[in-house]
Amino acid sequence: MRTDVWTASNRFRCDLRNDSTSETPYADGIAVRRTCEVRARWQAVANSGLSEVDRLLINGRTLRIQSIRNLDEADMVAVIACEVID
Repeated sequence: MRTDVWTASNRFRCDLRNDSTSETPYADGIAVRRTCEVRARWQAVANSGLSEVDRLLINGRTLRIQSIRNLDEADMVAVIACEVID
């Protein structure tokens, strides 16, 4: 059986932008679902080995990664689409 254990990895500077917030039914109540965009240097993200199965911890929030894009395929900016459910 798999155990849910997260280990810390590399740190890198990033910019967090809130895209949208909505309320959705979740289990026996309502959850607030926030989608956001994280921008960082492509080389820093590549060096950290970050992938879509990892999580980001920013300002005490744990963000689930939905996608990682190389903006304009220029190897300069990584755009990471994330979601957090409160």
